[in-house]
Amino acid sequence: MRAGKVKATADRSDAVSGSGNLGAFDVVSAEQLSAMKFNTLKLPAPFSGLLGEPFQPFYMMIYGRRFQGKSTVALCLANALAKVGKKVLFVSNEEGLQGSLQEKIKRLKVDQHIDFVQDFHEGQLKQYDVVFMDSVQTIGLKVEQFQAFKQRYPNCSIVMIFKQNRDGSSKGGSDWEHDVDAIMKVEDRSATMEKNRFPKAKPKTYKIF
Repeated sequence: MRAGKVKATADRSDAVSGSGNLGAFDVVSAEQLSAMKFNTLKLPAPFSGLLGEPFQPFYMMIYGRRFQGKSTVALCLANALAKVGKKVLFVSNEEGLQGSLQEKIKRLKVDQHIDFVQDFHEGQLKQYDVVFMDSVQTIGLKVEQFQAFKQRYPNCSIVMIFKQNRDGSSKGGSDWEHDVDAIMKVEDRSATMEKNRFPKAKPKTYKIF
């Protein structure tokens, strides 16, 4: 396990998630917005039902109690994203690149190309389509840095794994929850969406592994 500090530079982009070439201050009419085409992902089951069709890029939280399968579910999702052609990086900061991670990959029969690294740095966000951060607490990522990353790297989706408080809420809190498109809770190897802005989802609890 390695805790780190993430540095973000001060420059910013006017790109808005899911809005093509629109800038943050561009004005569109309801008719124009209705006619726009937004790219979505068609994922394999069970994520096709659990998530629906995520917009590109997307931002997501995964949380749950210890030993309930958060990292394992995240790895299954990473494999599904790689299967539909996404270039995926999994930052295994909490677990590290250990034998336990190897065992997980073999047990889950991960069969797609996923890159793994222990430490996170900002430059990774411009090299991949999707970056998984496991976990936000051990990486040391702050919500302000995440907000800046969304503006600076509008082509990269970010999936973040959080620990759970004793009261059952995520350690991210409301600041993080407002800034993501989807929140997944993992319990007993199953996943339920607590927040989901994506179309065509079928809300229920899904057994993942």
